[in-house]
This record gives sequence, structure tokens and C-alpha cells, in this order.
Amino acid sequence: MNKTVLLYGALIFAGGVIGGGITGAVCRSHPVAAAPQAAGDADKGNASAGRVVTASEFVLTDPAGKPRARIEVGRDGRARFAIYDHESHPRAQIAVDDLGAPSVQLYDTANRLRLSLEVSTDGIPTVRLMDSSNRARALLGVDAEGEAGLNFYAQDGRVLRELP
Repeated sequence: MNKTVLLYGALIFAGGVIGGGITGAVCRSHPVAAAPQAAGDADKGNASAGRVVTASEFVLTDPAGKPRARIEVGRDGRARFAIYDHESHPRAQIAVDDLGAPSVQLYDTANRLRLSLEVSTDGIPTVRLMDSSNRARALLGVDAEGEAGLNFYAQDGRVLRELP
């Protein structure tokens, strides 16, 4: 009985080694060839930064082939990173427009914008909370003079409360 267990153990070990070797040979990842970086573009502090991958869009997909994340620069010059749910609906987005103004948008499960964070080209930050009809219901910001403000809006858009 002991010899049988030892034989089975040796066979399992040998099968694992052979299977691992075959899998390693067949399923090796193949690196993407990148164009060499121009000499003037190299990062002076990093000697190993000799290769660059350049594209106007990168798309990450799930195992079913549905897009789950996208990094792109649109025709309008807007750079964007977007994350999608399992049904390919946008859920989060970080963008920088062609003038350099950054923004972050978060969407609910019904594809409606619910939260927006923005910094204008003048450096004015704004946070907007949206209702299900895409109307701002609360706004928090700091104006050009450094004064903070908080506004609450009714469904029809009129100001309910304004602080300070």
C-alpha cells in the first residue's frame, strides 16, 4: 500500500512538472513591441525609460470582450479616462478639456450624472450634486476671491438656500 501511494505521488509530481512546462511554453505572454523613444524625449532621471507605447486610445475589456475602461484623447482635444460597468455603461470619468480644466464625473446605475467635480481654467473648484433629471440640486464652490459658498436648488432650478 505504501509503495502505491508513493508511486501515485511521484506520478502526480511528474505530471505537474510536465504540465507546467508545457503550459509555460504554450501560454507565454508576448510583449508588445514599442517604438524607441526619441533621444530628446527620454526621461533624464530614468535610464531604463527607453521605450514608449503611443496611441490615441486604449481600451480594457472583460473576458466577454465588453469595454470596462478606456483612456482616450478625443477629436476635440479632451483627454479622458472612463470606467464602465459590466453592461458597458459609464460609471466614472476623469477628463481634462483642451484648455486644461480637469473634471470628475460619477454616474448612477441608470447612466445619469449624479456627482461632478470641476476646476475651471481660472482655478475655481466646484462640486455639483445632481438629481435623477440631471439638474444640479446642491453646489459647493470657492470663488475667485477665496470665499466658499454652498447653494441648494429646488427642482425648478430656483435657489432654496445660499450659504453664506
